[in-house]
Amino acid sequence: MIRSMTGYSTAQNEESGFSASASVKSTNHRYLDLQLRYPAGLEALEPQLRRLVKEHVARGHLEMTISLDRGGAASLEINRALLDAYVAAFRQVREEFGLTSDPDVLALLRVPGMVAAGNGQLAPEELERARGILEQVVGEALARLNEMRAREGESLEKDMRGRLERLESLCGAIEKLAQNVPSFYQRKLQNRVKELAQELPAGVALDSARLAQEVAYLASRSDVTEELTRFRSHLKQAGQLLDAGEEVGKKLDFLLQEMNREANTLLSKTTDVPEVGLEVARQAIEMKTEIEKLREQGQNIE
Repeated sequence: MIRSMTGYSTAQNEESGFSASASVKSTNHRYLDLQLRYPAGLEALEPQLRRLVKEHVARGHLEMTISLDRGGAASLEINRALLDAYVAAFRQVREEFGLTSDPDVLALLRVPGMVAAGNGQLAPEELERARGILEQVVGEALARLNEMRAREGESLEKDMRGRLERLESLCGAIEKLAQNVPSFYQRKLQNRVKELAQELPAGVALDSARLAQEVAYLASRSDVTEELTRFRSHLKQAGQLLDAGEEVGKKLDFLLQEMNREANTLLSKTTDVPEVGLEVARQAIEMKTEIEKLREQGQNIE
């Protein structure tokens, strides 16, 4: 199955006295790059959560945010060191200036940093219950993400298969054009021979066998059979990758680099036979255009 690297999903659940949720956003990336955000106190669960992500996703930049709330009343913690310092300072001022009032408790509680929510530390048995619900919620969010990425991947696969078929068609067109190269070389040399014959002294003839050798040599220099064979082999492998549907992106990128190299060679081989070379060049340029579009699509798939 071909999957895009872009998508978004969420999941939530309440169980075992906890309320948990997970949201995940995925975008393109050459490797798997995970940014994981979670509440304090869950650090011990991070390795398991990362392993769970790797079981579902092979490539992409993922931003995952996890929340976990315990049922019941919220707990607050007072910064005792800060409170003691304020009370000690108040007493010193009261003794120095002979004051009789007491500290304003509400004013002290409003001092920045004086009151904070509980530190979120979980008892071992609570952490184990949290592990279960978080694995369930994260797994569900990742499954939904892959469903979305698979739907987009279907469109990408359809487009890429169409481009591979177009490249196969261009191979056939270039192969047909290349068959005419030897006859064009022969005609070109024969015309040149006629010009030279008019300049030669009477009784001096040109070697026809030598002419045939030159035609064969020039034709071999412009032969594109090997390039087209390799190109078709790469096309076949690309199709097999799409059929397999697993970690296609990086492997396909390598094949496309090889295809582009063969297209460049096709561009350079028949430049001195304009009757054929111009059309071969046009077809090879179209090849390179399709390869570049495939490369762009390949960067979007896992």
